[in-house]
Amino acid sequence: MTPAPYCHERLIAELAVQRAAILTKEVLSSVNRGEFAKTDATPVTVADFAAQALLISAIRGAFPSDRFVGEEDADALRDNAALRQRVWGLVASTHLCDSEVLLATPASVVDMLETIDLGGRGTGGPEGRIWMLDPIDGTASFLRGEQYAISLALIEDGKEKVGVLGCPNLSLRTGRVQETVVDERGYGLMLSAVRGQGATIRPMGTRSLRPATRIEGLGEGPIELKDLHFVDSSQSNIWWHEKVGEVAARVGAAYPGTDLWSSHMRYVALIVGGGDVQLRIPRRRMTPVYVWDHAGIQLIFTEVGGEITDLNGKDIDFGSGRELTNNWGMLAAKHGVHSRILNVANEMLHENS
Repeated sequence: MTPAPYCHERLIAELAVQRAAILTKEVLSSVNRGEFAKTDATPVTVADFAAQALLISAIRGAFPSDRFVGEEDADALRDNAALRQRVWGLVASTHLCDSEVLLATPASVVDMLETIDLGGRGTGGPEGRIWMLDPIDGTASFLRGEQYAISLALIEDGKEKVGVLGCPNLSLRTGRVQETVVDERGYGLMLSAVRGQGATIRPMGTRSLRPATRIEGLGEGPIELKDLHFVDSSQSNIWWHEKVGEVAARVGAAYPGTDLWSSHMRYVALIVGGGDVQLRIPRRRMTPVYVWDHAGIQLIFTEVGGEITDLNGKDIDFGSGRELTNNWGMLAAKHGVHSRILNVANEMLHENS
């Protein structure tokens, strides 16, 4: 039987994300053991650099011709020997037990630095195979032991092909994604998708991949817009929450609903946490929006029936470089409500212009 398209890319990406999840949970454990001061930002710095090194190394080992776009470059590590050695200690010691595939790992400190730079100095673009990654999305909530995500996505000629998201603290025991409802003893959950093949969810561990369950379609959403459940981040100062609240008020819906810091975890709240809509209205016209905050998880969302456009109704363009410069604002919603909320939002923006 012919393997499904991108099955090997998906497998390597899933294993790479699971290995990075193990690393980040070890850093959190070290915080709990008192190895870092509670006010020290070093834990998230260490975890960010080390996770990026492991993610890129795994992908480069399997697909050496592919390119990368990631958040971090290694300049800070070159300037700080103590930090560099701490990151290297984690990179060199983190592995999967009994994995079906042996993932590549940086061979030396120099190799680690060069591997990290492949992401931080990657430019992206509209052509070729480019892996976009966010080693820790939600750094503030990570430090608090709340929700964060590890994202890895394959973009080919500007289009999402594979998306894998590790959520090491995610617990769905309440049916909602909540900052403080976390998986304290395990490694959380992983969501993944290949374009045209649907999406799955599985628990993460320290060994081979555990069995996955197909994520069912989201459906059309509530018939009455007053019943919409909004997902947002009240802590972010770059998005115009007052305007989102005004849109909710115009349709009679409660606002805010689910409130999460991590960009990726807000999509998760739409996919498996009962949310219906996330509306992002920039406060300023030139607000930067980075590709790694959205690549991959948008594919997972659309594979289960979600719809995403910018506020002009355009598809999101991941071929524009490191930033989504060809789009303004964003609306992610269940298919049956997307166009209705887009119309309400644009009517409000036009009236206020």
